[in-house]
This record gives sequence, C-alpha cells and structure tokens, in this order.
Amino acid sequence: MAKVVRILVALAVVVVVIYVGIRRYQSHRALKAGLLTEKITHDGDLWHADFTARIPAPEQTVFDAIRNIENTHSDQVKAVRVVSQSGNKKVVDVDTAGIGGQTITTELEFEYLPAEKKIVYRTLNNPILDTHAAYQLGDEGSSTLIDYHQTTHLLQSFPVPDGMIAQVIRTIFVAQLETLKSTLNIKTADTSGTSDDEP
Repeated sequence: MAKVVRILVALAVVVVVIYVGIRRYQSHRALKAGLLTEKITHDGDLWHADFTARIPAPEQTVFDAIRNIENTHSDQVKAVRVVSQSGNKKVVDVDTAGIGGQTITTELEFEYLPAEKKIVYRTLNNPILDTHAAYQLGDEGSSTLIDYHQTTHLLQSFPVPDGMIAQVIRTIFVAQLETLKSTLNIKTADTSGTSDDEP
C-alpha cells in the first residue's frame, strides 16, 4: 500500500512540474508577444475575453497590417483568401495549422473604422462557435496599445474544464499578436516603460 501511495505522489509531482513548465512557457510566449493584461470570464456557454497588448509599431502601421489580413504570414496562418470586399467590410477565409497537420478554415467578416482607430470582426457560418471581437488601437507614437474585447458563444458543449477553454481563448489571442508581429517583421516585444500599474 505504501508503495502505491509513493507512486501516486510521484505521478502527482510530475504532473505539477509539467503543468508549471507549460504555464511558464506560455507566460513567456505571451510576454514576448506583447500581452500586458488579460481577463477571461464566462456565463454558461458565453465567454468574454478582454486583453491589452503593446506592439512596437506606429498605430497606422498596425491598423494597416490588420486591415490587409490577406498579407498575413506566420507559422500558425497558412493562407488567407479574400472572399468579398465592399466599402469598409471584408470577408476572408483563414487557413490555420491544426492538430496533426490538418488545416482549419475559418470564415471571418471584418469591418474597418479608421476614424475610430477600431477594427471589428465576427465569425461566419461556424458550427462550433460564434465570435464577435474588436481591436481598439491607441496611438503611443512609436508603439500601439491594443485594447481587445471578444465575446464567444459556444454552440456545442465540450466536456473539458473551463480552464482549458480559457487557455484556448488566450492562446488564440497570443497567436494573433505573434502573427501581427511576424507580418510587421518585429522580432522582440517592446516592454520598455511598462510598470505593474500600466495596462
């Protein structure tokens, strides 16, 4: 019996060490991408995510990079195709790398509001989730503060812990930041001049 307890304790320690290692890696990745703050909550199948991030590039440059999403390039995004474009709206198909080398295609509709320094988007025809999100950009001269709000309604139930869903939402936003920085050829995050009080 004592041997079984020792084995279980050893397994628990291994799981905790792996979990801590993964969390540290993800935190480092988020900091490198420019993530400053995050808040993810949910009420049933409705999830809300609020993030702030800083990108070391002028606001207009960041706005244009998001507006011209078809020029996106990164490890996560395989291809972006413009389906339609009219006025300040654009519908695109985004191919991302999935598990096991599979390609996941997501159809998104963007609306660009340059006078408000804002870009909104939503998923279209997605049987799994309905997402509405907005990037609010703040001009800081040589850098841009991104204030991001997302609401996602899960259209199907997933038998996974809430923490895992929250982690997926966070990982997707960090991947968006990494993709944006890759598109802008930014190698490191601008962490100068930040403090614990600052978003």
